Formats: sequence, structure tokens, C-alpha cells
Amino acid sequence: MKPIAFVGAAFSIGGAHTGSRRGPSFYRRHAPYPYSSGHWHSIVWQESTTLGVHPNNTLAIKRSCQLLARKVHQLQLGYFPIVIGGDHSCAIGTWHGMTQDKPAMGLLWIDAHFDSHTPKTSQSQRIHGMPLAVLLGEGDALLLLQNRAVVKPQYTVVFGVHSFEAGEPELLTRHGVRYYTMTEIHQRGLTVCLNEAWRIVASCPHGFGVSIDLDALDPTFAPAVSVSEKHGLFLPLLVKALAKQNKQRLKAIELVEFNPYREHNKRTLRALTTLISSLTS
Repeated sequence: MKPIAFVGAAFSIGGAHTGSRRGPSFYRRHAPYPYSSGHWHSIVWQESTTLGVHPNNTLAIKRSCQLLARKVHQLQLGYFPIVIGGDHSCAIGTWHGMTQDKPAMGLLWIDAHFDSHTPKTSQSQRIHGMPLAVLLGEGDALLLLQNRAVVKPQYTVVFGVHSFEAGEPELLTRHGVRYYTMTEIHQRGLTVCLNEAWRIVASCPHGFGVSIDLDALDPTFAPAVSVSEKHGLFLPLLVKALAKQNKQRLKAIELVEFNPYREHNKRTLRALTTLISSLTS
């Protein structure tokens, strides 16, 4: 694996709480060694701090994602990028940056939500609920930074979902994206399902990434998120399963929706660091 370089995505205007904007800088200051002393390339700060809904904040989010994409594209030539967010709309920038001048890649999307709305299906119209649809080539054309899909649906998996709305599973099914709900994970076992999901994404010949929304974790492990969901993934078991996977084709990771204003006894900080360790060891 290449040496690690961190990029902060101080995004919040597409999300549910302004606190996610402070996640990257908080992590940079308070992360335990060696991540506190790791190479931090930069933090991309959004120009606005006002929460908004589509289409009012679309241009501002596009500009932020374009800047993040440039940073990630520059880094991936010599480093293994780790993006710390920020609301999940930053994924549009992360994975467009990883695929600039390259073929589409695989993606393991670990999240309590599908994040696969388009403006036609979203009830909230918050763009942090739309990034996976954009990466698959759907949704608002302004957010398609390369005018194409940048993840391959047959090598894309959504893992840990237990809160979703009409329109999202239909979109993923139409594209052929495999997803694992918490119901299936409880029935078949987390390790079995994660191993299966990893095989799918790692089969992509052009490599794959991992995007983790911290709200996928049970709140007992990660309370500091903007949209908390009960009965999430059991962190120790997830970390153990991730640590055993073959990382040969893993190209980058991002961890998002860290809201330090809701932190308690540094639990989310520890969870974030443990996840990074499991994916880079």
C-alpha cells in the first residue's frame, strides 16, 4: 500500500447538521497517534455554511466537489487517499477524483441509508441522500462531474442499510447493485455477508474504494453523527471482518458524517480510527 495521506472534506450544506463541517478539523486535532501525525494534505472548506436543499445549494456543492476531486486526483498518484468528511455529498468529489482519466471502479458503500435518491424521489431534497445515485450516473446533471458513471454497478455493494424510502432500492435494483439490509445481515451473519460483499467489489479489475458513513454503526459505538439510526452494525465484528480482507485492489477510503458536536467520551473518534486501522493494516 502507498503511504497514507488525509484530505478533509469540511462539507455540511448538503446534509442535516452544520456540525459535520467540523468533523475533519476535529479529527485532525484529536486523532490518536499515528493518525494525528499522519500526512494531512489539506482540508476543503465549503464556501457556504448554510444548510440547503436541492436545487438551491447544488452549485455550491458542485464547486466543493470539484475542488475535492482535484485534491484526491493529485494525491492518488503517490499516496493512498483517506477522505474524512463532512456530509456524504463529498463522495461525489472523492470518487470522481479517483476515476479522473481512469475507468470506473468498484465501491463498497457502508451506510445505514442507501443515499440513492434523485431529485425526483427524495422527500427531504438533501443532497447527502443522493451521492450514490450520482456516482451511478443518475440524478442532477450538474453533479455529474465527468458526465458519466464513475462506479461500476456490478462491482458496487451497499452494506448495512436499515432506513430507506421508496425509489432508492428500485434504482439500485435497476442498475444491478447488490445491497445488504440489516435484516439480511442479522439472519446470515455479519462476517458471512461482509466476506461476500468484499468479493464482489474486489473483483473489479480497475480497483475499488470503501465509503463508510458512521451512521451505519450502532450509536453505542458512534454517537457523533448527524442522522443517527438505532440497531446498526456491531463495530468489533465489523472491524474484525474488514481486517481479514485482501486489500490488494483497494485504492482509497472515505469516512463521513462525523459530527463532533454530538461526540461523547471520544467514542466516535475511536471508532473512526479503528475503522481506518482495519482497512489499512
